[in-house]
Amino acid sequence: MYSKTYGNGKTVLYLHGWGASGQAFEPVVRHLPNYLNITVDFYGFGNSPPPPEQGFTVSVYADKTAEFLRGCNQQKAVIVAHSFGCRVALVMAVKYPELVDRMLLFAPAGLRRFSFKRWAKVRLYKLRKRLCKRKKLQGGSDDYNATPDALKSTFVKVVNQDLSAYARKIRCKTLIIAAKQDAAVPYRDAKRLHKLVKNSDFTGIDGDHFALFYMPEVYAKIIRLFAEE
Repeated sequence: MYSKTYGNGKTVLYLHGWGASGQAFEPVVRHLPNYLNITVDFYGFGNSPPPPEQGFTVSVYADKTAEFLRGCNQQKAVIVAHSFGCRVALVMAVKYPELVDRMLLFAPAGLRRFSFKRWAKVRLYKLRKRLCKRKKLQGGSDDYNATPDALKSTFVKVVNQDLSAYARKIRCKTLIIAAKQDAAVPYRDAKRLHKLVKNSDFTGIDGDHFALFYMPEVYAKIIRLFAEE
């Protein structure tokens, strides 16, 4: 797994969102020279190779990330995650609690609600595919259609997994930050995650799915305060 390291001090591991890479955090880590900042590219993103044809689950991503962290001789890290990266962080905190000191989750994905509209759309797509007997039928969500073919199996496995059971088992200190105008991860879902994670705090901010990335100095200050709390 491709990675970059900046600075020295307490270890902070950054987990990026879907379609991004560790590079997204570079403007942030420049303001944190007194920490050992480690950014990674998940498999299938940035400079890391793609997953196998059958794809990866969130759990496998967590396994690979934990393996990477151990390979860096890091025993415990502050996890800073965004969107899809929060899915991986949630699983890591349960499967590998010895590696996770605390977590800062921004725009956390990972919870699913039943949606009749989504269910009907999936059923219709599958029916059309069966009737037309075509391997590549236009359909599915915009996110699915925008996903490279090499990651489509992974995308399906990731978005269909509800991580509520993992959230209930988390014991490490957790800060959840949600943007009120986030169209990708609804604000209410982030608040629901806060209720599931027992030892968590919640902060709401104005802005969209990438609000904190527009203010790297502010993002860095939040990380610094949280890491030293």
